[in-house]
Amino acid sequence: MFASVGPRGAPRPPVAPAIPEPDLSHLTEDERKIIMAVLARQREEEAKEDAMLKEEKPIQARTVNLVGQKKPPQQNDVR
Repeated sequence: MFASVGPRGAPRPPVAPAIPEPDLSHLTEDERKIIMAVLARQREEEAKEDAMLKEEKPIQARTVNLVGQKKPPQQNDVR
C-alpha cells in the first residue's frame, strides 16, 4: 500500500474528521446564535488557512557565513 504524500514527497498533514454539529437544543435561541456564529467563523478561518497553504511559495535558500569561519576574500575596487 502507498502512503499519501504532499508537496515534494513530504507526508500530508492529517485531515481532521468532519465534526458533527453539537446538540444545542438545551440552549436558548440567543445562545444558539452565538455558538453557530463562532462555528461559522471557525470554518471561514480554516478555509482561509487552507487557501494560504495552497498558495505558499517555496523558500529560497541563501548562502550564510557561519560564526567563526573565515569570510571569503573580498575584492577591493581601488581607483
